[in-house]
Amino acid sequence: MSLDELLPNTNDISNPACFEEILIRLECITAEDEEFMQLLVDKLKDAVITWDQPWYQRSNCLTRAFKETNVEPSCSLEEYHTDSITKAESDRMEKNWRKFRKQFDIPDKLASFARWKNKDKSRNPNTPEESVRRFVTAYLARGLKRNLHQVYRHIVTHLSNPVRGPYSPTEEKLMEICFQHKPTHAVTYLSMILSREPRGIYKRLQQKYKGKPLKKKLKWTLPLASKFVNLLIQYSKSSSIEELKNRRFEKSVWLNLEKDMDQQYIYLQKFWYDALHVQIFVKENVTLNGLRKKVFTILQDSSYQVWRDIRWKELLNFFPDGFTHTFLYKISLNIFRSNLLCLKQPLTKILEYAFYKIRINHRNKQLRNLIHKDGYLNVIHYNNVNSKK
Repeated sequence: MSLDELLPNTNDISNPACFEEILIRLECITAEDEEFMQLLVDKLKDAVITWDQPWYQRSNCLTRAFKETNVEPSCSLEEYHTDSITKAESDRMEKNWRKFRKQFDIPDKLASFARWKNKDKSRNPNTPEESVRRFVTAYLARGLKRNLHQVYRHIVTHLSNPVRGPYSPTEEKLMEICFQHKPTHAVTYLSMILSREPRGIYKRLQQKYKGKPLKKKLKWTLPLASKFVNLLIQYSKSSSIEELKNRRFEKSVWLNLEKDMDQQYIYLQKFWYDALHVQIFVKENVTLNGLRKKVFTILQDSSYQVWRDIRWKELLNFFPDGFTHTFLYKISLNIFRSNLLCLKQPLTKILEYAFYKIRINHRNKQLRNLIHKDGYLNVIHYNNVNSKK
């Protein structure tokens, strides 16, 4: 059944009949998930883990964060990754899934495995269903330095929800219907029907019904930026400008600034971390193209394969004190502003295009350096021109 078939024949979405087709679809999906879980139970009733598992993959719990308890000191020396799962790791899970399907003659229904909820059965880890969930997750975790909770969460939020990109008019309409009739469960229902990540649906619903924060036109002059910095020092209870460097502030600080600056605090945060912080705390002359070239050269020598895997905070290790990861990301992304689709290509292709754009870009702007003195920001010029640490 296509998504269009779920839409009602009337524009009156308040009519309860509009929600009936969606409920029927949800029942079908739930029944399909139960059927697949039963198939797994039958196929894997005698299956046991025969491969060596690292200590961090021996937990019985998949749905709660892994806790390092009762671990022998010798075992704890073997570390596992705690950052976001990379594309290479995700590809490894998919490869393991294909091997699993072939070995046990299982249909390709990873989404059903991810969606299945243990609502009516015992949550004892030794029940057939829980044993199956743990076995499948452990199989997909083979060869990864990840605990089972990380792998299971990635399966649920990413591998089982393949739909990406802008929402279609049909999806938007279904969102309206679900939000109208079942607001408390709207995201869960929509994730099942649309095969999209819950996080993305939450964000879209928030934009749709609350709207994006209003961004007022604000021309940042030196006096206005000086006022902002002075207020930031005041509300953060700092004694000097230097105490603001690389610091994270409580939300109450930003809310106070929002009132005084008459601008949404999220835009004030962006102004601080994406621009002003770098202009104040980087103590050397830097050209933007020079920075971009250094970023792309570092990426060229790295193990990253796709753009979305890049850990921008790690790149800060190659740059002088004062830079922020959001600034490096912003100036790097700016090169692709006329061709954002190229970011879906392998990183090697992306970097080829980036170096080409730098070569033909004759507008090599220089970072404006600022100094805070006696409560005012002023432009300053340093003698050196480099971006090395």
